[in-house]
Amino acid sequence: MPSSLTADLREGSREAERSLSQAQLELLARARDTISVRLPERNRTLAQIVAAYRAGNRQLWSGILLDLAAPALLEVLQRFGAQHPVVDDEDVSQLLVVQFLHAAATMRIPHDGRGLRRKLVSRAAKATARRLSREWRHRSWHYSLETHEEKVK
Repeated sequence: MPSSLTADLREGSREAERSLSQAQLELLARARDTISVRLPERNRTLAQIVAAYRAGNRQLWSGILLDLAAPALLEVLQRFGAQHPVVDDEDVSQLLVVQFLHAAATMRIPHDGRGLRRKLVSRAAKATARRLSREWRHRSWHYSLETHEEKVK
């Protein structure tokens, strides 16, 4: 369900951008500019955006953060599979997004922002993998009623 997540992230970012001031829009433009803004400057800009997410309106900045990390999040999402019937693709997407935002809210931010995007996505991916593994183990302890009925017959 990555295309649905892509559309959701894009829409969330557009809504957030409507509420940003001119200075905040310039900050976002620097974070997105891969041509004229060098990587160290983009890293520092991302660190400023994460700090704004922590200090300010989380609902506003979450859309911006998710949009900036969208390509990496979608790449990670492709590695995870749904665990039907309990966990579907949308659940996995939501779990990854929540874990990413939790990482942005809690993990230490390097002062220069070096590798921050990679660290945030990596922490979210690990937490998501642990959650899915836990769910798989939990499901393996139980069996369906259909299996029980077949054994009884």
